[in-house]
Amino acid sequence: MGRLKIKSLKYAKKVLLKNSEAIIWIFGLSYLALINPYSPKQLTVCPLDLAGFEHCPGCGLGRSISFIFHGDVTNSIASHPLGILALVLLSYRIVTLIIKNYKASKTLPEVNYG
Repeated sequence: MGRLKIKSLKYAKKVLLKNSEAIIWIFGLSYLALINPYSPKQLTVCPLDLAGFEHCPGCGLGRSISFIFHGDVTNSIASHPLGILALVLLSYRIVTLIIKNYKASKTLPEVNYG
């Protein structure tokens, strides 16, 4: 029974590692869907903003995507004009990664747990 558990954990680890980029993007988009874009200040990881620069070409992109998730397209475009495009591209990337990894797993030999 212990041997079966070890093989199952190794397989789960392999699947998670292969899909890690898709998982990271899904968590990122989930965070943007859950936050309140109307609050005045959000957590930032922008190095230019943290260094004190006034304007960064990417700042507002996360808030723009969050506005889209909340159904406010007008504020989304006002926050960053490329927010809708970024959401489409990230969604496309997630889907292609999942499909690619699924097809790759179909070509692998079956794992025998017996």
